Amino acid sequence: MTSTARGRAALGWPEAAVEASIRTDGPDAGTRRLRVIAGDLDIELLPDRGLDLGQVRHRGVPLAWVSPTGWPRPSGGPFGATFGGGLVTTCGLLSFGPPSLDDEGEHPQHGRYTTLAATVTRAEVLDDAVVVEATIVEATVLGAHLELHRRIRVPRGEARIELRDEIVNRGARAVEPMVLYHVNLGRPLIEEGTVLHSPAERVVPRDADAEAGLATWAQFPAPADSYPEQVFAHELPVGKRVSAEVHAPSELGIRISFDTAALPGLFQWRVAQRDGVVLGVEPATAATILGRQDARERGLLRALSAGQSWKLGLDIGVMSLEL
Repeated sequence: MTSTARGRAALGWPEAAVEASIRTDGPDAGTRRLRVIAGDLDIELLPDRGLDLGQVRHRGVPLAWVSPTGWPRPSGGPFGATFGGGLVTTCGLLSFGPPSLDDEGEHPQHGRYTTLAATVTRAEVLDDAVVVEATIVEATVLGAHLELHRRIRVPRGEARIELRDEIVNRGARAVEPMVLYHVNLGRPLIEEGTVLHSPAERVVPRDADAEAGLATWAQFPAPADSYPEQVFAHELPVGKRVSAEVHAPSELGIRISFDTAALPGLFQWRVAQRDGVVLGVEPATAATILGRQDARERGLLRALSAGQSWKLGLDIGVMSLEL
């Protein structure tokens, strides 16, 4: 599957293309890739991981953090051994946070989504955008049956990615989905002095390690040989369109925009270790990072009736901070 528009279109927009390939060597051999080029953005899509976003470059500069594991063939192994990072890792569709067990079954850390292969239904260069669409199914025998329709649109002439999901309950009974968008930013965007501007009304540390860094949650610290991961919950205004912005000393910035009516939770994950500098900005359908059981006990799960659907999504845009 290849669709291209070379040169400049009548409206003067830059080159655009979407190209398919298959990896032929290494731990990810046999897995699919889609490369989307739209002006200043060069985007790697991962169909065998639910059409998540891998590395993304803006004018050749990488924006995403990619872990040492890369993206091996999904095997159901431990999350820490297969979490490749990338600009967006989707967690869900039934759970995120630590492993849990309930009436829906056993849920691994951050859910099963990244082990699910997408059926790509569209990959096309249009006059105004590059569009890729896919369907992803999470189902068990006689259990939950969720179908996600993902649309990734990259407007031409803009450095912005629009990710739109619709989750449909194809089963015979109500289900309580949980979804978190794990946006992972790395070097050179994330360095000492990079600032996170949050729409939060209050920021709460997850544990003692985060408590130690609470006073400086907004400013990325100097990397150290050893640095514990820190997670902060950002309490958001209700029912509003909001943006979290990451501003780097290099005058490059990222804006992550979403609707708190659909995604009322927001979490920040950071590690300032010399060999693993990463900042995660994570909008979610439930305002807890402690797992499905905690979400149920706190009344944060929402039922999706049989045959009904939810619409979720976010925009990720690149900003120049030059005056």
